[in-house]
Amino acid sequence: MRPAGLRVFIGVTPCLVGACIPVEPEWVVTDARFRGVKVEVVEPGGYASLLNVPEGEYRATALPLDTVELTWNVTAPEGELPPPIWLACSSECLGFGARLAIDLASLEDCPVPLPLSPARTCRLGEGWQIRVGLGGAFSASADFSFYVPLVIIGSRRADLAPATCLEFLTSDPVPAAGSCLFTREGIQFGPQWVVLPFDSDSVIPQEIREQDVDINPRISGFAVTRARGGTRIELVADLGDDVPVRRGERITVEPIFTAGSAQSYYILINGDKDVPWSGEPSLQNELLEWRGWFSAPIDGYELVDGELWFTDLKWTVPHDVVPTTLYVDARDNRGGSDFAELRFVADGSEP
Repeated sequence: MRPAGLRVFIGVTPCLVGACIPVEPEWVVTDARFRGVKVEVVEPGGYASLLNVPEGEYRATALPLDTVELTWNVTAPEGELPPPIWLACSSECLGFGARLAIDLASLEDCPVPLPLSPARTCRLGEGWQIRVGLGGAFSASADFSFYVPLVIIGSRRADLAPATCLEFLTSDPVPAAGSCLFTREGIQFGPQWVVLPFDSDSVIPQEIREQDVDINPRISGFAVTRARGGTRIELVADLGDDVPVRRGERITVEPIFTAGSAQSYYILINGDKDVPWSGEPSLQNELLEWRGWFSAPIDGYELVDGELWFTDLKWTVPHDVVPTTLYVDARDNRGGSDFAELRFVADGSEP
């Protein structure tokens, strides 16, 4: 049974430069695939004094003057691939295609701190994890959307430099480059009421002001069940553990989240759209979702009604047991995320 309030999602939407290459079956990945970016505010700015942050946690959304840590997650161990290149986007590199309409010859390092509305696309740096200091509210344009768009360029091969992939992306037309990883992400800002101007007639409800801000959910381990015939083994695995399995066993996996990962929060309902902060506070509960994919084929994995996001992590160990990594990505419905792995290996016993 899934814990109350949780849903599972399985799937992958990797974008490879030049084409989106399908994998059959799609939950099996045998090369590097982009999983997501984790955002954590590691050095809060002055606006943060107005917020309630759970003790020992980092905010998942940013505010002006914060320093954020950005972590790139792919289906490959850190150090196996070259570190990706991070760009902060102006309007010139926004869009839905693979090509970046920028001039590499004039691409410069981003100013420090980073303006909230960069005048030109700039280079934030290279690395699986980088830190970015954000500018003050005055550095935002009049149409600032509380979002700083990013482009991340990586490589699926140790011998292919991300700088080469960046050259591909700025070419017209973009050449086929299936060994490059390219994604559009962004730094989400919030809560917006902290930096939005308001007057004496716009009273922010106490429930909104005093609630805890969004944090990233945190996977602390996995509940694993091994079942075969009349034998059933239940265990708790730590992150990155090797879990022994036998051919023909039916495996069930559920992430274990730390306390407070699924938060309660307020929204306003039945308000007047022309009156800021009007309406009645309504208590909501975060919904945690997770998806997973495997580094090797597995048996008996069946989608529920063809829906990737509603399929439990249940499968049968194939006849030939090979080391198989399960990649699990989690997120809440307010912008938080986490990433974890678990490996399954033969237990060495007789079939």
